[in-house]
Amino acid sequence: MKRRGAILFGLSLLAGLSSTLLRKQHSTQQTSGDLAVFYAGTWTYRDEEHHRDHKLEIDPNMIIKIDGRAMPATVESISTSELVLLDKYGFHLEIKANEQRPVSLFDEADNRNYVILSPHQLDEAASN
Repeated sequence: MKRRGAILFGLSLLAGLSSTLLRKQHSTQQTSGDLAVFYAGTWTYRDEEHHRDHKLEIDPNMIIKIDGRAMPATVESISTSELVLLDKYGFHLEIKANEQRPVSLFDEADNRNYVILSPHQLDEAASN
């Protein structure tokens, strides 16, 4: 648990620096600002092993929060299909997307994949 807190702190620190890098990089199809807005939002993913839902928040400046705790990260790459973040310990967070929204999260520190739930899936889970 302490390691996760340290990771969150380090990622928050690096996120501020990453916004400068994002402004310098340009995609041939979309600007990085457009892509940042695409990934921005509040998302939920389920940890089946621990039977918990987690809230993933991404703001347009690529500041990441998990369950309300800042997670400093550097943006390694961003495209229409994937956002790759690097934490201060050298672990990657990979957020994959379809044409509409982020759909999965891979946490290299835990070596686990998580499905990012849509609002429809959340409503179904809440009613069960």
